[in-house]
Amino acid sequence: MQDIKPTQILPEGYQEIGQLNLEENRGLALILNLVGVGLLFGMSWLMTQTLTFLRPAYLSSENILVITGMREFWRGVLLLVISLGLMVLLNEGVRGMLLWIITRQRPEFRFRGLNTHTAAPDWYLPRSTVIAVRLAPLVLITLLGVLLVPIVPLNLVPGVLLLVSLNVASAVTDGMTAWWLSRKPKSSLVLEDGDCVRVFDE
Repeated sequence: MQDIKPTQILPEGYQEIGQLNLEENRGLALILNLVGVGLLFGMSWLMTQTLTFLRPAYLSSENILVITGMREFWRGVLLLVISLGLMVLLNEGVRGMLLWIITRQRPEFRFRGLNTHTAAPDWYLPRSTVIAVRLAPLVLITLLGVLLVPIVPLNLVPGVLLLVSLNVASAVTDGMTAWWLSRKPKSSLVLEDGDCVRVFDE
């Protein structure tokens, strides 16, 4: 079998064999969002449990963020906003850097409300490459967060835990897309444009 490489010209004989479009499939998009919310709470609980061995010093009552008044409430809101912003920048940054290395061209960054997307819309990429790019932010940011918990100042621990939890929750669509692509032929080429993923093969 010939080596499959990124290309801007669809090879002769290739035709579309499948399409995943979350913009048109609102039902699936809603289900993925609900799963993401569930994962956010699940990961927050799990990350908190890991403090027993990752950062036991944080479990003292002086460090745990408890909302007892408006000051603590706004502190929690600020923590959420900053963690969410950093998560988006890191997530899209990792994806963008990988696409830039692969295509040697600057990727396209799209921001539409709370929905962000980084892609190389003019490129047909190998199936395995797209799967790796989709899952890289999940793996790298989660690993980085776990490694940072034992060493960052105690007051930054909640932010790191929240960032990791948000990153895992936001990766639901990427995980589902990677699973869907894994069921396509290894020789497939993938074209991504926003919420639409199109697969081509001979």
